Amino acid sequence: MINIGGYEKNGYNASLGASRKERPGNHGKPEKKGEVKEKNTDRAEFSSYMADEAKAAAPEEKMQIGAASEKSEKLSKTAQDYLDKLKKKYGNMDFIIADYSTDEEADKLLAKGKGEYNVLITPALLERMAADEDVAAEYEGKIDQSVESIEQVRTGLGEDADMVDKYGVTFDSEGNMSIRAKLVDGLIGKDGSNTIKALTVDDMLAQLKEARDLQAEKLAKIREDKARKDIAEKAVSDTDGVDREIKQLRNERRDLISQIRAENSEDRKAELEAMLGQLDSELAQKDNDSYRRAHTRFSAEA
Repeated sequence: MINIGGYEKNGYNASLGASRKERPGNHGKPEKKGEVKEKNTDRAEFSSYMADEAKAAAPEEKMQIGAASEKSEKLSKTAQDYLDKLKKKYGNMDFIIADYSTDEEADKLLAKGKGEYNVLITPALLERMAADEDVAAEYEGKIDQSVESIEQVRTGLGEDADMVDKYGVTFDSEGNMSIRAKLVDGLIGKDGSNTIKALTVDDMLAQLKEARDLQAEKLAKIREDKARKDIAEKAVSDTDGVDREIKQLRNERRDLISQIRAENSEDRKAELEAMLGQLDSELAQKDNDSYRRAHTRFSAEA
């Protein structure tokens, strides 16, 4: 069973500076000449106090979402070396090291990953894993478990596996693990988000199938659009290939004509003209292929 725990909060309570000292007023008495310096000093002290208080009350700067949020340069040398080791061990995974406080933040971070699976780990947990072999073994075991769970989800979906764009795993600072399935663009889960989160493989499968059944028409349209896009892309690739062949044949044709004009031997000239005829026939076929592929491409894009 995969338990989804709570998420570490990034906020903090800023402590305020010392309280402003009460200063006795003049009670309407005329200001004495000797008091001017003292008054200005009080004003400077008050300005300094207000600046310190504003600085203390300012919210902690939030980490940017995306590649820049990895902050691996802030890791200890031991943690950075351990992260490199993890990347080598799990070559099909993209490890994202960042703090997060909400599901939405975690989903945005995972969406930036480029691996077959994307794993989000907080810096605090990574430091613990790097410092303790037992902790490392425990959580690497959980990573292995998450891969098995994802494969079970894929198998359970069968031909509907294409409704998921990518899978992710998150570990918060307390070590709580969550597996997530990001749906293809256009589909949403029952909570209205683009990502399915579940306590167990069975629960995730149930949610995915529920999303599939409720959005059957939308999923069919997504597949139709993807199929047309694939056809168009293949047609572009095929057309480009044929066009290169046509260009090469035309260059060969030009060379043949030059040879025929310069040839004095009638036998050799006849041989070259026969080759030119075959080349012209091949060119006509290639031109026809290019036209058909272009037509297929335009039809698919229409």
